[in-house]
Amino acid sequence: MDRLLIDLKFALLRNSSKGLRIFGWIVGAALVVATWAAAVLANGDEVRSTVLTLLFAGWAVGAGLGPVLMSGSGVLRPDYFTLLPIDGRRLSRGLLATVFVSIASAFVLLAFLAAAVHAVLLDPATLALVLIGAPLTWIFAVTLSRLIYGLLGAAMRSKIGVEIAAIQFGLMFAAMFTGWIVVSATVNNIPVLLQNGPPEGPITAVLNGFPSSWPVLALEQAAAGNWGGAVLLLAALAALDGLMILATIALLTPRTDVSARRRRGRRLSPGLVDGGGLLPKTQLGAVIGKEYRQWTRDPWRALEVRTGIWTGLAIGFFALAGGEFAAVAAFGGLIVAFMMGIAGLNVYGQDGSAVWQQIVGQDATSVRSDVRGRQWALLLVFLPWTLAITVLFLVLSGHWWVTPAVAALLPALFGSGAGAAMITSAVGVSPGVDPRRRVGPNDANGNIGLHLWVAMLLISIGAAPTGALAVFSLLNPSGWLTAATVVVGLLNGWLAAWLFGRIAIAYLSTRMPDVFTRIRYGQVFRERGGGVLGWIEGATLAGEQKAQAYKQKQRQAKIAAGKDG
Repeated sequence: MDRLLIDLKFALLRNSSKGLRIFGWIVGAALVVATWAAAVLANGDEVRSTVLTLLFAGWAVGAGLGPVLMSGSGVLRPDYFTLLPIDGRRLSRGLLATVFVSIASAFVLLAFLAAAVHAVLLDPATLALVLIGAPLTWIFAVTLSRLIYGLLGAAMRSKIGVEIAAIQFGLMFAAMFTGWIVVSATVNNIPVLLQNGPPEGPITAVLNGFPSSWPVLALEQAAAGNWGGAVLLLAALAALDGLMILATIALLTPRTDVSARRRRGRRLSPGLVDGGGLLPKTQLGAVIGKEYRQWTRDPWRALEVRTGIWTGLAIGFFALAGGEFAAVAAFGGLIVAFMMGIAGLNVYGQDGSAVWQQIVGQDATSVRSDVRGRQWALLLVFLPWTLAITVLFLVLSGHWWVTPAVAALLPALFGSGAGAAMITSAVGVSPGVDPRRRVGPNDANGNIGLHLWVAMLLISIGAAPTGALAVFSLLNPSGWLTAATVVVGLLNGWLAAWLFGRIAIAYLSTRMPDVFTRIRYGQVFRERGGGVLGWIEGATLAGEQKAQAYKQKQRQAKIAAGKDG
C-alpha cells in the first residue's frame, strides 16, 4: 500500500504548478548550499555551533510550516480514504511514509548533514554521530510538518486554530509584499553573524533547547569526552521522534464519526435580521447583517479576516525592524485595507450552493441589495482593525508626516477593494471544497490564482488617482494640496465602490443562475459572455473543470489502492 500511496502523492505533485515546483527546488538547493557555506565560514567552534543551531531551527520550522503555506500540494488527507475498506492504522502509517519521499524532504536531510563540518573541525571521531543525529533530526522535522498540517486542519473548527493559520498566511503575504526589507537586513548582518554568532542570552538558550539543536550539542559533548551525554541527547531525540510518529499516526487514522458542532448561547430572534435594531429593516440591512455574521462566525471567512490583520501587523514590524524603512510601517493599516479586497474575492464561491437562495428570491432589487450589502459588510468587518493598526504604527514609527497620505489612501483602497471583491466573486466564482467537507485552511477556495491577480489589478487601478496625488502632495507639501488629497481619496473610494459594484450587479442580474450551476455542476449551460468579464469567466471555469477531471482520476486511484491493499 505504501508504494501506491507514494505514487498517488507524486500524481498530485505532477498536476500541481510545475513552475512553482521548479522554483521551490531552486530555492531549496540554494538554502542547502547556504547552510553548508555558513558552517564552513563561521568564525570558530563556538560561533559555528550557534550558527548551526539557528539554521537547523529555521529548517525545522520551515519544514513544519511549508505544507500549510504551499496549500498542502502533494499532501494526502485521511478523509480521502474514509469510506474505503482499508485498515486505518495501516493507512495512517502509509500516509506518514509518503511525507518522507520527496525532493523537499531530501533537501531537509542534506541541510542537517551540514553538522558534518562541525564534527570534522571539532573531532573527526564524532563524525559517526552525524550519521545518527542528522537522520533523527530529519525524522523530527518531516514528522513535525505532517503533524502541524493535520492539527491545523482539525483546529480550523476552533478560534485558536484559525488564529494559528492566519498568522502563517499573514507572514506569507507579508514576505511576498515586503520580504525585501527582511532580506536586506539579513544580508547586511550575515558577516556579523558569521563572525560573532547570535547574541548571547535568551536566544541562545531557546536554540539549545530546541530538538533540532540536540545533535549539534551531542557532537560537542562527544568532542569534550562526554560520550555518555552525547548518547543521552541522541536517545532523547529518538524518543521524541517515536512519540511524534505515534501521535501523527493517530491523527492520520480516518474517522467516520465526524459531527457538526453546535453553538450555544446565541440569540435566535427576528432581531438578528436587522442587527439588533442597528441596521435598516430592508433587503440591504438583512444582507449586511447576514454577511457580517458570516464573516465573524464562519471559520474560513474568519481566517480571511485574521490573515489580513496579521499581514498588516507583520509588514509593519518588518518595516520597523528594517530601521531605515521604518516609515513604511506607518502604512501597515493600508495593507489591511488592500487585503480586504483579496479576502472577499470569492464570497459567492464560499457560500456554496446557498447561492440558490439568491435565484429563487430574485426580484428587481435583490441583486443590487446583495452586492451593496456585501460591500458594506466588508467595510464594517475590516475598518475597525485597519484604523487600530494604522494608529499603532503611526505611534511606533513616529512618522506623523504620512498621516494625510494615509487618510486619503484608506477610503480609496476600501472602496476599490470592496468593488474589486464583488467583480471577482461574481465573474470568477470558484467553489472549492463543499462546506460540509472542509478540513484544511485552504478548502474554502478553489482555483483562485487568477482571482488574486485580477483583484490586485482592479484595486490598484481603482485607487491610482489618489495614489498619484498622495505621492505628489508628499513631494510638494502644502495645506490646500493635503486637504485636496484627502477629499479626492474619499471621492475616489466612493466612485470605485459604486462603479465596480455596478459592474457586478449588471453581470449578476442576468447570470446568477450561471453562478449557481458553476458551483453545483461545474459548468455553464448557456453561452458565456464576451469581453474581459467573459474571458475571466471562461478561464476560471476551465480551471475548475480541469480540477474536477483530476479529482475523478484521484477517485479512481483511491479505488484501485483499496482493491490492491
